[in-house]
Amino acid sequence: MKKTILTAGLVLLFKLSFGQTKRPVLIGIDVLKPLLFLVKPNQASFRLAEATVKIPLPGTHHLSVVAGYGQLRSGLVYRNMRLNNRGYYLKVGTETQAKRGLVMGWHGLAALANETGTYTFDGPTFGNYVAAVPDRQRLAVGVEGVLGYQFSLSDRLSMRVSGRITTAVMLGPRADERPTHFVAGIGQVSGDALVYSVGLG
Repeated sequence: MKKTILTAGLVLLFKLSFGQTKRPVLIGIDVLKPLLFLVKPNQASFRLAEATVKIPLPGTHHLSVVAGYGQLRSGLVYRNMRLNNRGYYLKVGTETQAKRGLVMGWHGLAALANETGTYTFDGPTFGNYVAAVPDRQRLAVGVEGVLGYQFSLSDRLSMRVSGRITTAVMLGPRADERPTHFVAGIGQVSGDALVYSVGLG
């Protein structure tokens, strides 16, 4: 089983009020995902960005819309392969904010996953031979559960830390036995036709 990646993130939420609405619309950005380019496990390189909008619903509920981009240039995987994964994702769901800042919710998600890469075969006599991995584009459709804590920094600024567990079905061509390695919006995954991941974000 491949190791899953813990995608760390803190979300800053800005409160915007319109007219006589008592509960504001929240607009947020993930402030730690862009910093993951500094983390290079197994020589991997990340490029991640995410934005979120929370629209008030009746009671303590919010309509939650999240969109983002993710890219992973992997280190050496599967002994002789390096992969470049990138894609965009959209998550839509609902959240409930209880007293004392506890947040619970779920998202349905759709993510486009593009994967390219290279094989390297050691050649002690005539040098290494490098061949391209066939390009592959797939679609992930799934659901994630979210549990977090949100606290106020000021009247117009809040911060949130949350954990998530995600599972998704991978749709699209699979011409070889290479399992999916990374899906934007989910992270580094285990499984293939059905993938899953856990993390913070």
